[in-house]
Amino acid sequence: MAVGFRVRNQGSGQIQIGIGYKNLQLVKSGTLNTGTFIPSSSAGTPPRARLTDRGFLSSTNGTSNLHVCRYINDSVSASTGFSLIQSNVTCYVFASSNAPSKTFEYYTFNASTQQGSGPVGLRLMEESGSVFYDSRRKGIRVLETVALPTWSGAPIQLGQYFVGTKIGIAIPSPRFYYESVSQDRCTMYSDFFHMTSDNRIFLSRGTVSEQILLTNTFPIGSATVSPQSAYIFIVDLSEIPMDFTA
Repeated sequence: MAVGFRVRNQGSGQIQIGIGYKNLQLVKSGTLNTGTFIPSSSAGTPPRARLTDRGFLSSTNGTSNLHVCRYINDSVSASTGFSLIQSNVTCYVFASSNAPSKTFEYYTFNASTQQGSGPVGLRLMEESGSVFYDSRRKGIRVLETVALPTWSGAPIQLGQYFVGTKIGIAIPSPRFYYESVSQDRCTMYSDFFHMTSDNRIFLSRGTVSEQILLTNTFPIGSATVSPQSAYIFIVDLSEIPMDFTA
């Protein structure tokens, strides 16, 4: 069968451009001010629920999004991390409003096909005339995948990545943890990530929510509701524009 035109990665041999290959494309980018993030809570006496500082990121509207985040604080502490939580179709950023730097950058990619704009570069078409590659589209470029260790304490350094390159983090397999010290209450935690301007990335575990009831509902102990073999993507943001809407 005729192959046509294909471009492979020189190192891995994987196809990067070809009929049938579809990269995630940028649909939106922007910033959030974490100084405006607020907690939420129900009534003061049980039963009650409490959520830590959070801000709205996006509504998926039936489309699977991958959010690449960049949140720089050089003085790494418990207040400088962030986590993403998907609730039904809504995605929230959990981050402390007390962090020294409050500019949270986000870059949202999905599998929808976006029309290119600006001067035409390289375009490849099928026999039918439909375009399967357009260099003007802003595709995601994953530089490395990083396996996450099991960790529940203060921030630990995962590594330093691609110094001199503007990078972001995508969390394709988030991990959540639940703990009950008594049967009437349960606390939810998640992985939090910290970034510095010299591209060091740290991991910690932070509180997301807490629920206190009037009845003995929860089994005492802890549990993880997520894959333990979790990873993050290190993504190249060098050529990805800010304040973009497709």
